[in-house]
Amino acid sequence: MKSDSTTVIKNMEFLVKELHKEWDRSGASKASVIISLEEVDGINDKLKEIIYQTQKSVDEDELTFKQSIVKSKECYVLLRVVRKIAKKKDKCEKQVIDNEFAIELDKDELKQFKDCLQRCLSRGGQRYGR
Repeated sequence: MKSDSTTVIKNMEFLVKELHKEWDRSGASKASVIISLEEVDGINDKLKEIIYQTQKSVDEDELTFKQSIVKSKECYVLLRVVRKIAKKKDKCEKQVIDNEFAIELDKDELKQFKDCLQRCLSRGGQRYGR
C-alpha cells in the first residue's frame, strides 16, 4: 500500500511540474496594454504584492488541491506579466525615445492584469497601490 501512495505522490509532483512549465509560456496575444514609464514602478510593485500575497495564501491557508492549483496558476501568469513589463521597460529606457511602451498579453495575462487594476481602483480610488 505504501508504494501505491508513493507512486501517486510522485505522479502528482510530476504533473504539477509539467503544469508549471506550461503556465510559464504565453499564449497567443489578445490585447496590447500601454504603460507609461511614470506608472511602471507602481504597477510592478502592485503585481509583485499580489503575487506574494497569493503565494502566501497557497503556503499558509488550508486550501483544497483545486484551490491551490488555481492560485498557483494565477502567480505564474502574473509573473509572466511582470517579466514582460521589465523587458519592455528596460528597452524603453535604453532607447530614451518614448515615455511609454506597449506589452502584448494573452487571454490569461489580460484577465489577471485587469483583475489587478480593479483591485487597485477599488481601494479608495488609488491607482497601482500608490
